[in-house]
Amino acid sequence: MKKTGILLIMLSLLMASCSIYHPQAVDMPLINHQGDLRVDASASTSVWLILPDAFNINATASYGFNDWLSGQVHANYGGDNWYLQAAPGGYLSLGGKAVFETYLGIGYGGSDHKDGGNSDTSSGQYYIYKGNYLLPFVQFNIGWRDLGIVDIVFGVKTGLWSPNFEYNRYHADGTVMEDRYVHYATPNALIEPQLQFGIGSQKAKFTMRLGYTWMSDLNDAAEKMYHDFLTFSAGVTLSF
Repeated sequence: MKKTGILLIMLSLLMASCSIYHPQAVDMPLINHQGDLRVDASASTSVWLILPDAFNINATASYGFNDWLSGQVHANYGGDNWYLQAAPGGYLSLGGKAVFETYLGIGYGGSDHKDGGNSDTSSGQYYIYKGNYLLPFVQFNIGWRDLGIVDIVFGVKTGLWSPNFEYNRYHADGTVMEDRYVHYATPNALIEPQLQFGIGSQKAKFTMRLGYTWMSDLNDAAEKMYHDFLTFSAGVTLSF
């Protein structure tokens, strides 16, 4: 019974949270020659405590324009959240199968969510949070591509996450609870490391990613709002 009670409390906390960002499941392509085109599609799940909080469909395309210049676009959608990014980049062969690449880009996303919350079912209260954010960033990737039948990549994205979110709680009749209103627009330094593993042929690989996000201010200063700190994704990457 005690364990069940703890689980119910954790579920209640999770369902009452307002997650306004999650680590993005972006392909780390390791572009290595002119004309190199990689297209990646995956499904991802993100967590705030220990249980899934967001599910997204992700797509990334990356291309090598010449012997050093590359570019990438990415989009994902999860029903009540979405994200887009574009980034030019550069790549350098380190000998053998090893590649280093960097991207300088900008991302834009948002969330719009309504929830009654398990703890408010009897009262009929509910909350709505919505808003968007801008994320200029730089990303560094290093790893091995086509090392036998596997790819192994480690990357770090760092940037300035600039949000504009509002949280409102309502009575059952739709009137606003004025003392519960929160507006969050504090910029956060963001660090987002990611590990990627792919297995298959040179043309097609099954790819898995694990991403983590640290923010400088959000968990301490944003009342009622949180970010999912961990994302796992799995999908298929095609090379042309």
